[in-house]
Amino acid sequence: MKNILLSLILFALAATNYAQTYTWSNVSGAPYSGGKQDGVYFLNKDTGWVVNGAGKIYRTNNGGTNWIQQKNTSGTYFRCVAFKDGQTGFAGNIGINYFPGVTDTNILYKTIDGGNSWASVQANITGTMPAGICAIDVVNSNVIYAGGRVGGPAVLLKSIDGGNNWNGIDLSSYCSMILDVHFQSADTGYVFAGTDANISISNATIIRTTNGGTSWSAVYTSARSNEIIWKAWFPSHQTGYATIQSYDATTTQRYIAKTTNGGISWSELPLVNTGIREFGIGFINDTVGWVGGESTGYETKNGGQTWANKSLGQYANKFSIVKNPTGNNTCYTVGLNVYKLTTGYVGIEEENKKKNDLLVYPNPASSGSYVSIALDQLETKIIKSEMISIDGKTNYTLFDTYYIGTHESPFLFKLPDAAAGEYILNFTGENQKVFSQRIVITK
Repeated sequence: MKNILLSLILFALAATNYAQTYTWSNVSGAPYSGGKQDGVYFLNKDTGWVVNGAGKIYRTNNGGTNWIQQKNTSGTYFRCVAFKDGQTGFAGNIGINYFPGVTDTNILYKTIDGGNSWASVQANITGTMPAGICAIDVVNSNVIYAGGRVGGPAVLLKSIDGGNNWNGIDLSSYCSMILDVHFQSADTGYVFAGTDANISISNATIIRTTNGGTSWSAVYTSARSNEIIWKAWFPSHQTGYATIQSYDATTTQRYIAKTTNGGISWSELPLVNTGIREFGIGFINDTVGWVGGESTGYETKNGGQTWANKSLGQYANKFSIVKNPTGNNTCYTVGLNVYKLTTGYVGIEEENKKKNDLLVYPNPASSGSYVSIALDQLETKIIKSEMISIDGKTNYTLFDTYYIGTHESPFLFKLPDAAAGEYILNFTGENQKVFSQRIVITK
């Protein structure tokens, strides 16, 4: 009887997810510079930043209802932004000699007060100096990568001390420009790129490292010229997508790239046959996602097999998706305007099971109570366990080094006596892979 009931529940959840509609709306009063917003990063459902080519950085504390201008620098083209907690964040500048009017030679800025003030980290970069930064990926509190740039050269910055010091890695032997960066752990990651600085003879390419950037191998290269990989998104450890941006005016078919084995290999899926230029990409789970275009956007509900027009505004260039413990994902995308997903539901437990990574129960949970953790991809040893407040100001150690095996999952641990609110649970294995989940603490 229990199995029949469970099957009915799972069927109902699947049917609900399949029939769910997803509505994006223009955020009223969002910052608009007269051109497109290039980068967006939301730390939680309320707190986020957008940056643009007019040298402006804006912050919202209430989910986009109101915005505060935190930086306005003439001659700077901010391309990307990312934060590791509520106080420490980074913004990348495209640099000189690519776009007209850009005079700022400082390619990476850092804030330690939530964006109220920003300082260049140029003096703390050793190795190869990038000409500009197009993408930033915060892997954990210590390891951060930043890469650039469009038009070349291809240089990847790496920090292992939380963004205080950086080393530039020359990737010119593998690609000629870096458009996006994604790391699944401190050591294993991907650079999304073009094979030549001259786009007319460039092929879209994806390169992979498993040793923190020491060596690389190509895992995808398009057969067509006039192409680069623009943006990428991994909704889970195994599944990832990337936009293949084409500048070929003689053909109209456009494609995306997809992986189902964690990025080891990629295949092409047709997007639309309209000749549009693709920009950003974002997925709330392995099957439901969006691609931004020049005049409109596109939506898939079946993992990229089919696509339909979706209003995301023009030039949706970057997505930021926050998976909330309550089950409602908060999603933003930026282009000429800021758009927000106002409907849509993905259960947190269902989503974590799909990710095959981490499941904590119950969630929400009471302060000081016991909860269980289930790790499907088991580590032989957890070397670090912590609970961090969503604003990054409070950090708790959950337990000391803990050895686990398949017979010990799930296991129980006690939550600290913490104030009510949203927190991030981080469990780091001995191979440096980090399992994370948001949790709501109630009193």
